[in-house]
Amino acid sequence: MEDKDLKENRTDTFPEEQDTAADGPVTLSADGETKTDEAQTAAAGAGAREQEDSATAEASSETAGRDRKKKASGINPDTEDDADEDREDEADGDSDESSGDFADTVEKKLRKHTALPYVIIIPSYLLAAAALLVCILSVLNSRPAPSRGRYTEKAVSGTDKELAEKTKIAAGQAAQARSDAERSRVVRDRLVDPSECEDVTIYIYMNGSDLESWYGFGSEDIQEILDAQSNPHLHILLQTMGTLQWQRFGIASDHSQRFEILDGKLVLADDTLPQLDCTRPETLRDFLAWGSKLYPADRNILILWDHGGGSVDGFGYDEWQGMNDSLTMDELQDALRESGMTFDFIGMDACIMSSIEVCYALYDFCDYCILSEDFESALGWSYGGWISRLASDLTIDTPELAKTLIDDMVLYNQQDYFGASSTLALIDERYIPSALEAWMEFAYENEEKLLKVNYSREVARSGRAHPRVSSVLAQYYITDILALAVSIPSTHTKPLVSRLASCVAYYNCSLDNTGLTGLSVTLPYGDNDFYNSLEEVFARIGINKRYIEWLGSFQTDAAADSYYDYYEFDHDWDGWEDFSYEE
Repeated sequence: MEDKDLKENRTDTFPEEQDTAADGPVTLSADGETKTDEAQTAAAGAGAREQEDSATAEASSETAGRDRKKKASGINPDTEDDADEDREDEADGDSDESSGDFADTVEKKLRKHTALPYVIIIPSYLLAAAALLVCILSVLNSRPAPSRGRYTEKAVSGTDKELAEKTKIAAGQAAQARSDAERSRVVRDRLVDPSECEDVTIYIYMNGSDLESWYGFGSEDIQEILDAQSNPHLHILLQTMGTLQWQRFGIASDHSQRFEILDGKLVLADDTLPQLDCTRPETLRDFLAWGSKLYPADRNILILWDHGGGSVDGFGYDEWQGMNDSLTMDELQDALRESGMTFDFIGMDACIMSSIEVCYALYDFCDYCILSEDFESALGWSYGGWISRLASDLTIDTPELAKTLIDDMVLYNQQDYFGASSTLALIDERYIPSALEAWMEFAYENEEKLLKVNYSREVARSGRAHPRVSSVLAQYYITDILALAVSIPSTHTKPLVSRLASCVAYYNCSLDNTGLTGLSVTLPYGDNDFYNSLEEVFARIGINKRYIEWLGSFQTDAAADSYYDYYEFDHDWDGWEDFSYEE
């Protein structure tokens, strides 16, 4: 299973494709150190509330309304007692004026806001000036104090948040509707043509987390990249963040940094960043925007380096953030969409990310994904071989380059002490919408069988599992689509198998992990909380609303602990090269 021949393109079902920082860079050595003043951030807000005269009968309702507005804007109504008393006085003034006591009211206000003695007779022009002064003082007293916070966000009411959320979900479902009509039956052209590229940029979004602070695996991978062959037209950009302690190269732990790999050296390119949160979409978006301005390229590659949590919990565990924080797939979609970039391939050096839902979320942004269906060891990928091969031939075809990456990773994990059972697949994104459509048709037809037995596989978690997953499950459950499909013969099995064969362009695994085939599907057997999270994320990435509602049937515990026995499939399965399905 270690040396797999690259699969030929399958054309039986689908048509063939149509063919710096301001101070300047600083070079770091393995023992070097850099220090910088952390950027200070502050957010302040101030505004003035307009004042209106109102009748006495409406004063009570307006006061309650103002209190609600203050709370929505983060203002404590108790801090504005003086302003409220002013407005009450003005309302009293209106009532007094209508009954002929206007002079007494103004006299009262003058005693409140000034140190003037008791006045018996006041000329009319002085009354007008005093009334104006009262209004000015009321406005000044009603200003909210400036606020400081880690993030400056506009306060919105619950109704506004709900509306924004519904709008976002509706947009995702609209995108899904377009995909049903346009994408499920059409194989799109490639977004990137490697044969015509002159420059290549690799973006490595490295969130060190405990993988670096405890074991130094991030530093080891950086060393592998430094040792790889270089090319003046191959640009490798690295953003470091999310770990309590970087082990080597003088990388700062108290703030994020951006580097270039130049002639085998790690060169500091931007040391002006605060401690960034890797789980926020704008962090990734800004990194891509920075790099694309520095090194615009014909061929872009994005690597996300850290823990993985699957199609629902997403990517990334940042040691400076909460354990439950992660970059969900809809947030990853947002970051990529806002960057305006497309990629030759997007790879995730992380656990359990090779699911059809993850690939669907990335469809518009890359030609291929390189993902692990199973858990990865903390060791992760091997970087030297495939980067050297790309440096020697910038126009190398992506499946050939991916074969080197995948085979090296599997061999690396089999031979190294820290290695473990491993799988890695190259997914051709062009076929994902049609494969998802075929899966849905298969699933609807076989609903009764799917709900009767749990078709997930139990697999042991490993080093690159997101702590949110690790803290909940000692084991994790993966539903391999191909293994499930051939285990339930039906009229929709063969079309689904054909689509899956087109999606999985190359796959390899360690000798002790032959039960998976490269691509999984998410079925929330007996887990109501998991389904609730799934429902939100899947709607936002544009998955069919009917299908999401259909998945709700799996929340019942009826079949959760009754697992299907894949013995027959495991016995017959010997890889994609030798696989054929006969009804």
